[in-house]
Amino acid sequence: MPPVFAYIHSKNLKRITLLILIALSLAFVCCKSRSPIVETSFTDSLMDHYSPSTMETVTNGDFSFWKKRLDSMPLSGSTALQYASALVGQFHLYGDITNLLAADSIYRARNLAEKGQDPGLLRSLSALSITRHRFPDAKVYSQEALALGSEKYASTLLYFDALFESGQYALAEKALNTVRATNQYGYFFRASKYWHWKANFDSAVHNMLKAAELSGGGMLKQTALTNAADLYLHEGELEKAYTIYKESLQANAADFHSLQGMGRIALLHDDRVATAKKLFAFIQAHTKSPDALFYLCWAAEAAKDSLAQRQYAEAFVARASDPVYGNMYNKYLIQICTGILHNYPKALAIAEREIANRFTPQTNAWYVWCLHLAGQPDRANEVYKQYVSGKPLEALDLYWMGQYMKANGKGYNALAFFKAAAKNKYDLSPLQMEDLEEQLSK
Repeated sequence: MPPVFAYIHSKNLKRITLLILIALSLAFVCCKSRSPIVETSFTDSLMDHYSPSTMETVTNGDFSFWKKRLDSMPLSGSTALQYASALVGQFHLYGDITNLLAADSIYRARNLAEKGQDPGLLRSLSALSITRHRFPDAKVYSQEALALGSEKYASTLLYFDALFESGQYALAEKALNTVRATNQYGYFFRASKYWHWKANFDSAVHNMLKAAELSGGGMLKQTALTNAADLYLHEGELEKAYTIYKESLQANAADFHSLQGMGRIALLHDDRVATAKKLFAFIQAHTKSPDALFYLCWAAEAAKDSLAQRQYAEAFVARASDPVYGNMYNKYLIQICTGILHNYPKALAIAEREIANRFTPQTNAWYVWCLHLAGQPDRANEVYKQYVSGKPLEALDLYWMGQYMKANGKGYNALAFFKAAAKNKYDLSPLQMEDLEEQLSK
């Protein structure tokens, strides 16, 4: 080494090293810092000046009209069906399960009166069963509607839903292919679900946005848009998700699903726990579903408030375990019972009930996780090998299987699961995301 260079290197080595360390530290901070996506000015204004949108007013007006009409004409079958439809609309707005149960009772009574020969009634019962996560019932009703031969397109779509949610993917694909030539909302909505399952994000979001385009507006368009936003959120494209949630809320301030999506972004990306908590509390005050309690539990988790977290967890389990909900909240109940309350026997019982309702790789992954925690390693290994290994899974399932592999001393397999889960990390809770980052940094 030339003498002059050696002198300069020796004299400035500490300074150069220090500068490099500072530069690396700044680069790390820049990578870790996140520009907030959720505009608190928008969400605060929406909540502080909340008033029913035109869509909400129309839906509520429709409900009031048919309720009064039925009160004055209690024996009118057609009026009862209109009222049942309005009840379903109320449920989708405010999450009151009693509205869904009342609609179900009306449809069942009318179906009995028609001796099961009205395909429209059978389709209504199938759709309601899907909403209630009663997938075997949904399949039977859609098959009966198909057998009657009227409006096969609509019946086939519901048949696809029942098959797909039950994990009968080959049959579901075959059913979807029979209506592939159609250029209608229903087909593209289902095609999006299919491509999402196939892990083709571009096709999934394209089809969902196409469904929104063909919707004709109103609640159908909002449903498609929020589903597209959920896809973006799942994929980590949060700015796009936020833009769609915002668009939907500007059209309907009672779109609590979009508000919930914004809360998740504020919590998991923006690190604004107070904003997220305010959004979730607002949803809880305006709806009757257990959903907001679940996400308030997440907010408390992010705030490291273990007491509040447990209180929200217990409140969620108490409400979501009500028999009126059936299997609608099994996934979330398992997550709370295994991750916070550590009630492994209850979680296992829920997982067993869920695989009886829909037998999919995802539900079997939940079952494996619960078997593992409940101290049944042989059965867990048997189910994993037969029904989970090599199958498509979602972020939560992947994270749990990573933990399962880690507990079994299979570090390589655990890392593979954790890496896969990280691709959709915004589907995880704050603590799960934190733990995932720790696992991947080892």
